[in-house]
Amino acid sequence: PTLAFLDRLTADWSPGSELRVADLGYGQGGMLRRIHRWAERRGLRPKLTGVDMNPRCRALAEARTPPEMAIDWHLGDLFDWQPAEPPHAIVSALFAPHLPTPDVVKLLCWQERTASHGWFVNDLHLHWFAWGGFSALAGAMRWHPCVRHDGALSVRRAFVADEWRALLAEAGLAAEIRWHPLFR
Repeated sequence: PTLAFLDRLTADWSPGSELRVADLGYGQGGMLRRIHRWAERRGLRPKLTGVDMNPRCRALAEARTPPEMAIDWHLGDLFDWQPAEPPHAIVSALFAPHLPTPDVVKLLCWQERTASHGWFVNDLHLHWFAWGGFSALAGAMRWHPCVRHDGALSVRRAFVADEWRALLAEAGLAAEIRWHPLFR
């Protein structure tokens, strides 16, 4: 879903255009690495930044990212982050449920103010099957403990579409809410 959003956002961009993307709560950095490869295939020049508060995530992301990708792994509170240039797009995946509900409204407003072209929240839909399925898969696949813990927490604290509508209304924003397979 995140790459489809970026496809729509950059559909009419010329090859060689710079694409600035910030990923909030980047974890191990996998999404930014995928965005980097996707952007290069499209002929865009990716300038990517991850923003996360967890120093363990930063260490994991740096260790798993080839240096030629030159992704900036920012460590700190996203609300204190002041980018030198505004990102064209802000993305997050499985991040909002880690925030207290009032901060989700603050996040939505911050994204709207900060991104020059748009933002995309890729989150989970709260459902018992999603939690059980994730927990079983994460254990069977022996995913990193950080991923197992954060993923299960994301599912338990996830929102449903009506809650997102209420959060958006409280923020005074309009956004499209779409369902994607696997409780996204």
